[in-house]
Amino acid sequence: MKEKGSTETVRLFEEKMAQGKYTEAAKIREDYSIPADMLQGSVEKEYHRLLRIGEPSIAADLARDYALPDDLAKAAAAKSFRRKVDHEHYKAAAEYAKKFDLPPEMTREAAVQAYHKSMDYGLAKNAAEIAVQFDLPDDMRIAAAEKAFFAHMDSGLYRKAQKIAEKYDLSEDLRREAATKARGRS
Repeated sequence: MKEKGSTETVRLFEEKMAQGKYTEAAKIREDYSIPADMLQGSVEKEYHRLLRIGEPSIAADLARDYALPDDLAKAAAAKSFRRKVDHEHYKAAAEYAKKFDLPPEMTREAAVQAYHKSMDYGLAKNAAEIAVQFDLPDDMRIAAAEKAFFAHMDSGLYRKAQKIAEKYDLSEDLRREAATKARGRS
């Protein structure tokens, strides 16, 4: 039976943590069943180091994984979120905000920007998926889905258009139009 949190195993954990070998540190914690309170000092020290060197995502993960105070995890996650938004990685930012339970307006802000970016680049189906994933207003979902629908119809991809109409709950007329044209192709 492995001893819980001996001085040597805690020292080994701290060493791996300081080296940035987080997976190895986590394995030591798990293998030796080291209580979280014995590790918080070294984890918090690494958390602050990561923030200083500009790695808020990793800091947020550590804070969450090692049960540091919630405000530390959220502070690092908010910095990481802002970085993602600044680099126009809107969908990743929205997913990140959701993952760390950041304020809903942050998730929505990034999701709306991801939606508009997808629409601007002609990725209407992607925009419709974003609208559904982040519960954006129905008019946004429908606008994107209709744009994708008509692009598929114009390309002669009637079955794909029909699937889009069904998946995104477009009007019965559009569903019927796609189904009729798809049957005509059979």
